[in-house]
Amino acid sequence: MDPAHFTSLDTEDQLNALYFEGSVLANRYEDEFIFLLYSLDSFYVEIRHDAYTNRILQVSAFKSTDKLEPYLPYLTEVY
Repeated sequence: MDPAHFTSLDTEDQLNALYFEGSVLANRYEDEFIFLLYSLDSFYVEIRHDAYTNRILQVSAFKSTDKLEPYLPYLTEVY
């Protein structure tokens, strides 16, 4: 799967792909939002979740490591 195919899926199928095939890398909090970072195949997926309404607001898929910068303090090495 690639980012274009992933984003063409409906939200339920995207979440199923993340649940069954993805790996959670990190999460972070910003105001009332929770951001979850996943790796899936050869790309990353970020979910923006509203903690107050318990709703997913945005799902984005990307390959660029530039977008990982906000997560760097939360990523740890696994030995």
